[in-house]
Amino acid sequence: MMLTPQCSVSLVFCLRRVTVVCLLLASLAACDKAAAPAIPLLMEGQAFPSSMLDFISGGSDAGQAWQGKILVLNIWATWCPPCRREMPDLEHLSKILDPKRFVVIGLSVDADALLASEFLLQNGITFGNFFDQDGKMSRQLALKVYPETFVIAPDRTLLRRMTGLHAWGSPEMVSMLEGLYQAQQRTNGGGTNVRK
Repeated sequence: MMLTPQCSVSLVFCLRRVTVVCLLLASLAACDKAAAPAIPLLMEGQAFPSSMLDFISGGSDAGQAWQGKILVLNIWATWCPPCRREMPDLEHLSKILDPKRFVVIGLSVDADALLASEFLLQNGITFGNFFDQDGKMSRQLALKVYPETFVIAPDRTLLRRMTGLHAWGSPEMVSMLEGLYQAQQRTNGGGTNVRK
C-alpha cells in the first residue's frame, strides 16, 4: 500500500492527537498521587520551614547543637557526582569555621542510608549528617538539582540558597559566610540570637 501526501498528513494529525490525549491522561494520573505538599520556592530573606529543622533535629533536643548559630545545610546524595566532590570541602569548612557561630549539617536523600553512611566513613566526613530516605523533605522543598545548600540564620531566615558544586573551603566562601554572620550581628543588635 502506498501512502499519498493526503494520507501522510492525516496520519501525522492522528498521531499528534493520540500524543496529546496520552499526555493529558498522564498528567491527570499524576494529580492523583498523594505527595507531600511542596513549599513555594524559598527565597533569600524568607523563613526557612520549621518542618525541615524539626526533621533534622528529630523533634527533640538534638537541634540544640545548632541553635543560635548560622546553619549551613547541604542536601546531597551518593549518586550525585558534584555532591560527592564537594563533601571534602564541606568537611574542611566544618573544621575551619568557629563552632560557636556556625554549624555544617548534611541531609542525604539516598534511599539506602547504609550506603550513604559508608560513603561518609570512607571519605572521613565527620560533620553531622541525617537521612531523608523517603525523600519527603526534598520533595517539600521542590528540589530538582543536587547538591542544594541553604545558609540559615539563627532566627530561621534563609540567608543564601546555593545550587550546585561550590568550593566551600575556599577563602571566598569562608569570607562570604563570615560576612553573613557580621550582617546578622548588626541586624540583631550585637548578636542577641547568636551564642558567643
